[in-house]
Amino acid sequence: MSDGGEVVIKIELFGIGAVKGKIMRHLAPLSADAIIDHLPIILRGRFSFGKKAYWTLPGIEIFKGTNIKSSQAAKKNDIVYNPKSDELIFILEDFTFSNKVNKIGEITDNIDFFLKARNGLNTKITMF
Repeated sequence: MSDGGEVVIKIELFGIGAVKGKIMRHLAPLSADAIIDHLPIILRGRFSFGKKAYWTLPGIEIFKGTNIKSSQAAKKNDIVYNPKSDELIFILEDFTFSNKVNKIGEITDNIDFFLKARNGLNTKITMF
């Protein structure tokens, strides 16, 4: 982990390629630490229902609640954890959730990379 509390990660969509991101511990320390402790993570991802607003990895199994910085709004390139549904989410366009989510990081590469994926594709997250 770097001095700034940031962990660089690689998000790989099998058969398509990979992008870089970073987990920023100061945004949601409990959620970020739990996710870092679970790395590497390999789960099947899917798009949001209806449109391609976000790529989600359901069943992350960290079960951490909201914090004082939690918000319903998420911006493009954000990485958020939704404690209500226990899923890690990569935001592809600005989105407002029906409940509060914990922002834990951001994608540092081209987020449109996810648009090449199809539902059910294995997604692997590792430290870079």
